Amino acid sequence: MTDLAGAITSAARTAWWIVVVRGVLAVVLGIVALVWPGPTARVIIVLFGVWALVDGIIALVSIVTGGGRSWGWLLLEGVLGVAAGVIAFRAPVTVALALVLLIAFWSVMIGVLEISGALQVRQVPGSGWGWLLASGVVSIIFGIVFFAWPDLGFATLVILIGIYALALGVIWLITAFMIRKDVRALA
Repeated sequence: MTDLAGAITSAARTAWWIVVVRGVLAVVLGIVALVWPGPTARVIIVLFGVWALVDGIIALVSIVTGGGRSWGWLLLEGVLGVAAGVIAFRAPVTVALALVLLIAFWSVMIGVLEISGALQVRQVPGSGWGWLLASGVVSIIFGIVFFAWPDLGFATLVILIGIYALALGVIWLITAFMIRKDVRALA
């Protein structure tokens, strides 16, 4: 087993639940956004801010727990998430329009980082690299849509955030449990 494979297997044994937390948070945001698409911009901004902030913190925690990916990529992903969350809290009124571009940028960057992470671990059994790759592709497509049409409207944004968060959350949950199952099989 290579050093990378050993590090990933070791991290997966103890930290697979971090991916579950990310998935659950994304699914909760997705359901809330789809069930109540008419909430005010402030509520949606706060929900996005919490999600981005917590997701960023989880990515930073993954550095310490040995998430199996390069700590530099996790640091960048964590800093981007925390920054997106803090910006959403500091300027909730002016961020309504800027939120579309902020989410687009964040989604594309996270997508690139997830694809990079998937390519790093693709040859490691039980790494769930295909699901991480799918998550990256979904993130990039979502971001490109909002870069191309930032004036789609806030109601559309809420519905698309719900769909995006739900899809991403499900992918992360599938990945977490596949990693857990594969690590048990390797043990």
